[in-house]
Amino acid sequence: MFNRLFKKKRKQLSKVEFWEKYEFFELIADLHLAEKLLSEFKGGYCRKFDSAEDFHKALIDGIFDVEFDNVPDFTQIWNWFAPTCEWDSFAGIEGFELGNRIFMRTDYWKKNHDFVSGTKVSVNGEFGVIIKSELDKPNLFGTIRWDTAKENDTEDWNGMFGTFTKIGGKIIDQNHIFKYINDDGTKKTITD
Repeated sequence: MFNRLFKKKRKQLSKVEFWEKYEFFELIADLHLAEKLLSEFKGGYCRKFDSAEDFHKALIDGIFDVEFDNVPDFTQIWNWFAPTCEWDSFAGIEGFELGNRIFMRTDYWKKNHDFVSGTKVSVNGEFGVIIKSELDKPNLFGTIRWDTAKENDTEDWNGMFGTFTKIGGKIIDQNHIFKYINDDGTKKTITD
């Protein structure tokens, strides 16, 4: 009780400061540029869309969701603008730089506000990697494989990224070398 009353509180960012830190306004501006550029393309085909027009309609809806939802989900935009995905299929070299900017910003949001499979994390001096488990829903990750000698040391953090960061959890340098596990969470084999 004493600590709670007299503990020095950290200054929280305002919503606008938070958006500026994660370049939200720049992301929205780039998404509108992408929508305008995509409106000029006709036909084509990619994995999820039969034409540029279909992708254009979906992109408009995706932009609206990100721009106006109270808690935006960047997963769809992140997937579309990932290298060699939908955006690259339709925009090609003409939209390469714009697509990379959008992907980098959504990737930054995802990695700082959501668990992403393959991301290396740390909490309380322990290191681990986010893995995909059978229990995970599509586009929702949170199972952490900890870097321990145990055969299967996993912990379910699905939907609790905020809690994870509040207790000191953080995303670490993705070049970190694990002692007992590989980057994909599988156990390292000892070779003679």
